[in-house]
This record gives sequence, structure tokens and C-alpha cells, in this order.
Amino acid sequence: MKEKIKQLEYLHPKVIASAFYIHSGEDLKDQLERIKVVQKEIGYKLATYVMALLVLPQLMERAMKSDDYIEWTENYRPRTIN
Repeated sequence: MKEKIKQLEYLHPKVIASAFYIHSGEDLKDQLERIKVVQKEIGYKLATYVMALLVLPQLMERAMKSDDYIEWTENYRPRTIN
């Protein structure tokens, strides 16, 4: 008997397409209007995943500037297999 694979909600095509739709807005005002449209169309939960995708680059940049990350990169030595 086949088991249904639970689809990851945050990877749903609607989420990815909505993030691209918002991101491609002409200016901030247009992007804010698109956010309202998306939230109405796909609902609060999926819209939250969309917003998470949109802020991910800023979060990554902020994390890469943190002292912990800088220390980790200085001490990281990749393992090699001989």
C-alpha cells in the first residue's frame, strides 16, 4: 500500500510564486499592495511562509556578520578524504 507523502507547505508552488510576485513589484508601495493580495488569496499561514522567504536574504546577511559566524568560519577546517 502506498503511503501519501506529506507535502511541505512552505515549499508549495503557491508560496514560491507568491514570493516572486511580491519581490518583482516596482516599488515599496506596489509590493505592499501585492502582499495584501497574496494574503487574501492564499491565507495567513501560507502568506507567512512567503514573507519568511522574502526576509531570508537579510537574515542570512545579518547572521554572516555576527561574531559567532565569523569565529566559526575562522576555525572551520574542511575534512578531506585521502
